Amino acid sequence: MNYIVTIDGPSSSGKSTLAKLLAKKLLISHIDSGSIYRAVTLYALENKFLSNNKILLEKLVNSLSNSDISLKENRDGIFKMYVNNEDVEDKIRGSKVSKHVSEVAKYEEIREFVLRIQRDISKNKSIVMDGRDIGSFVFPNADVKFYIDASIKTRSERRYNQLKEKEKHLSIREVENDLLSRDNIDKTRKKSPLIIPKNSLIINNVNRTIDDVLNQMLEYTKSIINKKMP
Repeated sequence: MNYIVTIDGPSSSGKSTLAKLLAKKLLISHIDSGSIYRAVTLYALENKFLSNNKILLEKLVNSLSNSDISLKENRDGIFKMYVNNEDVEDKIRGSKVSKHVSEVAKYEEIREFVLRIQRDISKNKSIVMDGRDIGSFVFPNADVKFYIDASIKTRSERRYNQLKEKEKHLSIREVENDLLSRDNIDKTRKKSPLIIPKNSLIINNVNRTIDDVLNQMLEYTKSIINKKMP
């Protein structure tokens, strides 16, 4: 039996880390939906469809239809983001992409483009997918749903620690302001805003170890899936 586990939550709440670990424990695939939006944002930046906080939406959408933005599974069962056959995993994790990704992702045309990729890759397989509208919009009938939350202080520290080695000029205040801006865009966009999905288990990921949260998620998932098994 194939099944879908969704993990939603604000940026840097720890959902991607937990999603990867949960998928590994369940021996199923993990899909980071945010990486698709990041790849589209990188594509927009590199092709000059986004500059001075202005996006040439129609040109970007038309160009995307002729490009190859895809998630490809490696031998270890890990999906990596590719743009026109180039591995862009490192490029899409930088602060430049992070600063613009919520702005790009708010447009309905972009979300529809990403939605097709998300639903196509989930066919005929069990997956754990994390993002900001996965349990509410992409897979509203998912078998198991989680919403991971954390304080802005915790999220800022987590994101700063991820970036500080590669981007030494960055301050934790800049990271916090960026996260607050992204939160506002994600929660107020017209198309599939960030909300707590119906029937999701809400987990506050503050002052808890990864193993503690992971074990809770694993037990909860197994309890639901076992009930659905024929």
